[in-house]
Amino acid sequence: MSFSASKEKLQEATQKKQSEVKAGLNRLEGALSEGGELLTDERLAILALSPEVLLQQLKAGQLTPSAVLRAFQAKAIVVTYRINCVTEFIPQAETWASALEVKGPNSGSLPLYGLPVSIKDNFQVQGLDTTHGLAKYLYQSASCHATLVQSLLALGAIPFCKTNIPQTLLSYRCSNPVWGETVNPFNTQRTCGGSSGGEAALIGAGGSILGLGSDTGGSIRIPAHFCGVVGIKPTSGRLSSKGLRKGVRGIVGIESAPGFLGKDVSIVVAGLRAMLEGGPMIDLDPELPPLSWRHHIFNDIRPLTIGWYEDDNLFPVTPGCRRAVYEARQALAAAGHNIVPFTPPAVDHAWKLITSCFSADQGRNVISMWENEETESTMEDNLRLLAAPRFVKAVKKHMIHRKSPLLAELLSSGTARSHQLWRALGDRQDYINDVLNSWKSQRLDVVLCPAFSMPAPPPSYPAKIMAAFITTCLYNLLDFPAGVVPVTRETEEDQVKLQHYPTNDLMFQLVKEAATGAVGMPIGVQIVGLPWQEEMVCRAMMEVERTLKDAKEDKEEN
Repeated sequence: MSFSASKEKLQEATQKKQSEVKAGLNRLEGALSEGGELLTDERLAILALSPEVLLQQLKAGQLTPSAVLRAFQAKAIVVTYRINCVTEFIPQAETWASALEVKGPNSGSLPLYGLPVSIKDNFQVQGLDTTHGLAKYLYQSASCHATLVQSLLALGAIPFCKTNIPQTLLSYRCSNPVWGETVNPFNTQRTCGGSSGGEAALIGAGGSILGLGSDTGGSIRIPAHFCGVVGIKPTSGRLSSKGLRKGVRGIVGIESAPGFLGKDVSIVVAGLRAMLEGGPMIDLDPELPPLSWRHHIFNDIRPLTIGWYEDDNLFPVTPGCRRAVYEARQALAAAGHNIVPFTPPAVDHAWKLITSCFSADQGRNVISMWENEETESTMEDNLRLLAAPRFVKAVKKHMIHRKSPLLAELLSSGTARSHQLWRALGDRQDYINDVLNSWKSQRLDVVLCPAFSMPAPPPSYPAKIMAAFITTCLYNLLDFPAGVVPVTRETEEDQVKLQHYPTNDLMFQLVKEAATGAVGMPIGVQIVGLPWQEEMVCRAMMEVERTLKDAKEDKEEN
């Protein structure tokens, strides 16, 4: 479609695409059905395997790529009928699976042999659209694969479907007028998160075990936390972004990075390690640093020194999220790791830097993307505010400040000129140095902290509580690698304690409302490392998962 197409033309394109996708889904369902069933006993047995065992059996030739692909296609169809997480199934997947079977399993050169992998909408897949949930990008099929998709294929993986995102990616709700709303697999009245929401929802519901996502302010980590799955955001530049359509092109100061989501830590580590361990990615993208996977860091057995905090002194987290940090650090301490208190300095200053970077273009990029588009309903007020003249924003900021100083910062126009942006970027570097000095003074390996301020909220809340993403976006500002590991579920006791959650800012009042009734929703923790230390982050994530499992088993025995 033309970027300047009329609203009527865009609506027609959306309806046409939705009909075509529905027809394709029906054809795939018909081809997969055996005696009217999608989830046959054979497929259920495949789906029940742990990621590690599944990959082992594929490499050993005990399972064929085609059989595993069909199992996950069938499950993904069932899942997406319920929570609407898949945008399109990739038609080449069957051909790729057959070609792998001709080659035969080869664990040495194909570390992801036969593994189905789901792909977030904003990665280019040859022959398919890359939409951002915008109708103007329909019928502009990609001429080639994104580097990471091409690399997955070269590693033996089978990209098999694309997954949903929020419109323009700038929300931690997952909804757009092109593909509709994706909801949480644990409670369909709550959001799955965003912007990698379709990925997290599909994996959380069992329709995929490894997925490709991207993260600009928490876009992998927030949905991973909401949906009870694992996610990792590397340092920007560790993985290739070629062929990845970002929410806002050219933004500086808030670093975006592609990464992985998965059913458990082992499969996420397997995906990241395969990508870095002599794969084709660096040859395909010469701009990447030639930094291979460092086994000596990941395999080190010495106890870790882990800093922790459950309150950043800016945005409080709900009792369940606070408890998750407590349970994780208790398990890590019991396993012999050195756990020390640590709080990143001046997070209120970091929030001002984040808003300065995000508002540097005065919202012009987003406004142009939304031109003539049907707007996702909960974002309409935010869009009108972005498009307002500067003096209107100033008045609004003054009015809002009385109710929410945190929200008022989002209306900052302090970087409207290049010299102001340069000053903000200089202040950002000073802040990075302050955090590094504080970190190094305590000789920390990683930091353990909340994954987000609350469990998954109902879909109407993310647009109202944008400031909550400081919990994750802090580490995009710093450009530190960070991952999320599931720990627990929201309990009735957490809900009782929620009554004492602070309400001295409108943002906090809304969090309290949004978290009410969240019993049973997944809660994770965040593990953060120093730049280019993804192996250390992965090692710590493995330790969190392992020690929590050991603690649970000990509790059950006693």
